[in-house]
Amino acid sequence: FFLEMVIVALYEKQKKKKDNIHIPYRNSMMTSVLRDSLGGNCKTTMIATISPEAAHTDESISTCQFAQRVALTKNTARINEEVDPELVIQRLRAEVKRLRDEVAFLSGKDDEDSSNDGEEENATLPQHAIGELTEAVDKFIHDQSK
Repeated sequence: FFLEMVIVALYEKQKKKKDNIHIPYRNSMMTSVLRDSLGGNCKTTMIATISPEAAHTDESISTCQFAQRVALTKNTARINEEVDPELVIQRLRAEVKRLRDEVAFLSGKDDEDSSNDGEEENATLPQHAIGELTEAVDKFIHDQSK
């Protein structure tokens, strides 16, 4: 009975798009425990079992009606993630550094080659550039295999 009251209240809240509708989660221990699953931040599946026997027809119809009411309520599941600002800043700085290095590499400018003033040399790549390229190729191959 209490579970049905919660389902009906959730449907009314969703249908009328009002936040002031009271959802009676505290009326029973079961609805209190199922709070997140019923109207919160969870993906929920309703499984209704019915009996084909004539003696249980009323109960089967009631179960189907309840399952239909549950199907009308929609939950929006979101990832619960706390973001640490320091970590975000650190990630963004690393990405900026990586992108600057990539731009410098693609434009032909390198810390060691900055004294050339734009003159091209027919020399082999420095060892650190070869390592960076190897890492980039390995990362690309790994990303493509997913």
